[in-house]
Amino acid sequence: MRILIDGGCWTNARGYGRFTRELLAALARAPRHEYVVLLEEQARKDFALPHATAFVKLSQGVSEAATSSGRRSVRDLLAMSSAAARQRADAVFFPSVYSYFPLRPPSRALLGVHDTMADRFPHFAFDSRAQQRFWRWKMRMALAQCRDILTVSEYSKRTIARHWKAPENRIHVIPEGPAAVFQPRDCPKQDVVLCVGGISPNKNLAALIRAFAKVRSGVELVIVGDYASDRFKTCYSELAALAEGLPVRFTGRISDEELCRCYNEARLLAFPSLEEGFGLPAVEAMACGLPVVAHNAHALAEVVGDAGLLVDATNEDDLAAAIHRVLDDSSLAAELRRKGLARAACFSWDRAAEQLQDIFDSIWK
Repeated sequence: MRILIDGGCWTNARGYGRFTRELLAALARAPRHEYVVLLEEQARKDFALPHATAFVKLSQGVSEAATSSGRRSVRDLLAMSSAAARQRADAVFFPSVYSYFPLRPPSRALLGVHDTMADRFPHFAFDSRAQQRFWRWKMRMALAQCRDILTVSEYSKRTIARHWKAPENRIHVIPEGPAAVFQPRDCPKQDVVLCVGGISPNKNLAALIRAFAKVRSGVELVIVGDYASDRFKTCYSELAALAEGLPVRFTGRISDEELCRCYNEARLLAFPSLEEGFGLPAVEAMACGLPVVAHNAHALAEVVGDAGLLVDATNEDDLAAAIHRVLDDSSLAAELRRKGLARAACFSWDRAAEQLQDIFDSIWK
């Protein structure tokens, strides 16, 4: 079977991009079908996988256009649609609705929907009502064209079914996994509380900073993630003001190699997000042997399980107390490290690719 894969998220620096890149690499290691990846011309120099490729010249890269304050042009969407039609594929896979474009009928398609955050909490994702309306229009069209949905957690499956009234038997789940670089290393520990994943509003970083202010002295809070793009500039200025006078450092975007070092040097990962479809930094941290303190709701409870400390991260006292416990109780930290390593071993991109190909085989017989 010839399957066209939308590579619109290839250059995305956040979770959608990671998902697309790791999944395509895993598919390349053990392909059961013929895969063709449709990419924007801007991604040509960065794509080095052994999949067949088709490149499309766009006026603006997908990652630049599909932002909370931007929108992809109709001309670019039609260019992607035309290029997809020329490939004469048997089916189409969108790793994320983020980069969806309309398909010419008839078509068989699997649509990646990682979460319903933009649908249920639009203030986390958009700057205007116009952007919200455009998103709803895109989601309705995508769901109308794509009979099956792929997501990354049972929690996301439930929320997609509930919000979009999608049949549960048409929603398929594959988990994410840690990249190969994320492994335990023999690094000297630093008195650092690490937070990874950017500074978008759902990350609940204001509560984390206020909770961190109650933590004993001699500890630094390091927040990793892009804070210079899109609406996050506003978020950053507010958080920077809140952190003034505290040992809080914003690193911006860093390489995977640097991030692995951070995971190995820190004392714990604080992950207080109010909403996540999966929560990949938690798995990366556990794969490096770093204890995790996370919010006790949404997908994080499912992903972390009993391998971390789950607390109500909306309660700053509870969050501060959990951070204190890991910092001050070495036996607890050692237990969480052991459990975390075992839990992380349950997640694998190769396993995800095998499960994805099982889904292809079942829905496109």
